[in-house]
Amino acid sequence: MRPPIFGFTGLLLLALLLARAATAADLTITITNINGPGGEMRWALFDSAEDYKTDANPVLAARSRVDGDRLRFTVHDLPDGRYAVKLYHDANANGKLDSNRLGIPTEGYGFSNNAGRFGPPPFEKAAVALKDDLQIAIRVR
Repeated sequence: MRPPIFGFTGLLLLALLLARAATAADLTITITNINGPGGEMRWALFDSAEDYKTDANPVLAARSRVDGDRLRFTVHDLPDGRYAVKLYHDANANGKLDSNRLGIPTEGYGFSNNAGRFGPPPFEKAAVALKDDLQIAIRVR
């Protein structure tokens, strides 16, 4: 009797890989209303309320050069779940969101769902559900 080609372990690994591929989705983010070229857009993607609140352990944190009034990028192969995006336009590329003496930001910022009119919204207001590929737009304030 010939042994199976994959064996039990091989079949289990194949099933896990197929299940992972079946639940992976892409999140495309379009950022609009950027106040001119220059600097960089700093953004982070979170999958938990606690990490979102403390800015710790993002799923992904990145920065993109700003060449115009809009940006578009895609995060690939995310598992199903809820995600929230925080971003700001670091126009002078100093690595922080600048603010005036009252603490009001002087550089553009935004959140997924365009939530948070007066400061950062809670995770629940900014989070989007990802099951299949999804496109979201964030308008910089």
